Amino acid sequence: MNFERGSKPNPTGNLIAYCHVFGENPIAPGGKIIASNVVVSFLKIGDNYPVVTFPPVALSSKDELLKILSDNIQLYDVVQLPDFQMPEEKDQANQYIQERMEQFNSMVMRYVEFCKSKEKKMSTVVDDKIEGIAQPLETLANLSLEFRNSSGIAKEATRLKMDRIVDYFQNHHPQLDIDNFRKALVFPGKLGDELVSLYIQKFNAIQIENYEDASDLRRRILAIESMS
Repeated sequence: MNFERGSKPNPTGNLIAYCHVFGENPIAPGGKIIASNVVVSFLKIGDNYPVVTFPPVALSSKDELLKILSDNIQLYDVVQLPDFQMPEEKDQANQYIQERMEQFNSMVMRYVEFCKSKEKKMSTVVDDKIEGIAQPLETLANLSLEFRNSSGIAKEATRLKMDRIVDYFQNHHPQLDIDNFRKALVFPGKLGDELVSLYIQKFNAIQIENYEDASDLRRRILAIESMS
């Protein structure tokens, strides 16, 4: 499974699986995306985990899926499935759809197993859900981490949500160099992770008027940025 957001060790139990469609879309003509929502309940019955697989839907474009995900990206795991391209001949098309359904069901079963494994380690797992914008700096830090650890459409959706928080800072805290922070987000590797963390620490120091720490953090930031 190709997780664009989320991971096998720590699934949310709320999965969006999608694929690109080339050619005919059997759900709706012209749809370029097929997506489905799989929800696994941790309120297990004995050793069984209730699972709801919602019917697949066709979306007109990747942008439509991106908008849906960006509103609540923190709630979902996101998995991209292989492209869907149905053969033109009817017999082959029917067989292809059957094979894709079997592959999808197999993926759902694997996802349920990931959820089972998480439940066994639940007592040691720290819940790191984003709590909205009541604490905007904390939210920015969490979304920055999400952005750097995501890929594909999940990364783009996280970026859209983060842009709203960034706009908040630009409007309410113009003293913070948000434009440079944006650039730090794409700084590669572990140094990039450190750079983003330093910016968050510097913003916090400025907010509490600890300008000595802010100045020290700025020197460390410039040292890393000079390596690019």
